[in-house]
Amino acid sequence: MKNVTALLLSLVMVAVLLAGCAGNKNKEPANADPGTSTTNPTNEANVYPENGLSKDEKVTLKMGFWEAGSGRTWMDLAVKKFSEKYPNVNFDITSTPTLSTILEPKIAAGDDNDMFDLFIPNFSAAGQLERLANAGKLEPQDDLWDRDIPGETGKKLRSVISDDAYDTSLSMGFTARVPIAGYTAGLFYDQKLFDEKGWNKNPATWDEFVALLDQIKADGIIPITFPGVYAGYLTDYVFNTIQFDLAKANGTFDTYIKNFRSFTGPQLTTAENKEAWNRLYEFGKKGYFPAGVAALNHTQSQMQVLQHKAALVSTGDWVGNEMKESTPEGFTWGFMAVPASNDANQTVFVNSGVGDTAFVIWKNKPDQNKKWAKEFILSLYDFKIQESIAADAGAFPARLDFGDDPARIAKLQPTQAAVMEYATKHKVQYISYRREFGLTSPEHGQADKLLSELITAAATGKKDPSPVLEEAEKLKQIAIEKDRPKK
Repeated sequence: MKNVTALLLSLVMVAVLLAGCAGNKNKEPANADPGTSTTNPTNEANVYPENGLSKDEKVTLKMGFWEAGSGRTWMDLAVKKFSEKYPNVNFDITSTPTLSTILEPKIAAGDDNDMFDLFIPNFSAAGQLERLANAGKLEPQDDLWDRDIPGETGKKLRSVISDDAYDTSLSMGFTARVPIAGYTAGLFYDQKLFDEKGWNKNPATWDEFVALLDQIKADGIIPITFPGVYAGYLTDYVFNTIQFDLAKANGTFDTYIKNFRSFTGPQLTTAENKEAWNRLYEFGKKGYFPAGVAALNHTQSQMQVLQHKAALVSTGDWVGNEMKESTPEGFTWGFMAVPASNDANQTVFVNSGVGDTAFVIWKNKPDQNKKWAKEFILSLYDFKIQESIAADAGAFPARLDFGDDPARIAKLQPTQAAVMEYATKHKVQYISYRREFGLTSPEHGQADKLLSELITAAATGKKDPSPVLEEAEKLKQIAIEKDRPKK
């Protein structure tokens, strides 16, 4: 239980939280759809006591739901429970794994009536979230922190969210979204295959890890696979954590992470980051990754592990849920991270986050729609919904107190259990890549494009990463200078 609680306390991460001006008064737009919301005065007897909203006023919330590997079972339950409690509120849901292809044209069209009231911000364009926030397009959700969790009088939302998640939510100046669920990521594998082959499931040092990969390759199996179509799976979930391992090992972690969060000093050309990329490059030259990896998508790379064509896949703990229909009988997911030094007692960093599962609210919508959208977001912290997030979505619930009840812990899926088991055998520290502000300048996008293209080139042993890191660093520093908030 101690390790479980430690893990849940650590799942506070983020991928790109938003910024903007929180001080503007919210006004219902003049062109609001009259069929969506009305503003007639309400009789105090016909309001819900917990929020003061009208029982008579009919509201339809248009939702954009990113139906990723975690599926939508938990969301269907959340909508059902909310509609039963508040029958005057209906939902018009667009659910798709390619939500970005719908969101981006809607935003470009500039039609607020056609835009979703609330949506999971899934975009393909780098910096899109920050641009929306800076343009004043997103509704602040700061007032939710001091609200009681539904059905738990006196227990504020803030009290069940970690300090790191809270700081992340406010890092751009206002709360554009609050974390609903988390994830962990790294290398996942079939424990049964490892047992059959006699492979080391818990390498404690870098040399042991490399020896494992050599043994796997000698047995005629691809050591590590990843989706080259989404090459960031390899860096974000595995190799980018090595820089923190190395900084911890040499006693400079506190300074290193502070500079990382605040964009202070070099970002890509630190000795630690260059060493991480060089190790990836060396693995590429040794043939540790699949031939033709650039053409693989995430499910294809995960299927290689299910079919025992590859031993380890770089992905997130949602893989069990995402691949459940294809998982053969007897397959048991295992997990490992990369121990970057040769100290068997070293701290091993594991990537984790909550950025994928959170809603933003479109600001230029009727006030009642925005209020009800906030009520719905708050309802997602009900334990029944958080339990469904664990059992049905295969994700870590955001509530810090989720692990207080062993019955709730039992609802976690095998992939999360595998991460917890690994944490009992190693000194694990969970880490996010959150920053204190976002980068939106073109140079940032150019730098990220260089890095994205570098991943598969390095992983196939075709390109030395050092010159590209130097080039990308120059662009990144220009973006940092442009985008750093002015005091």
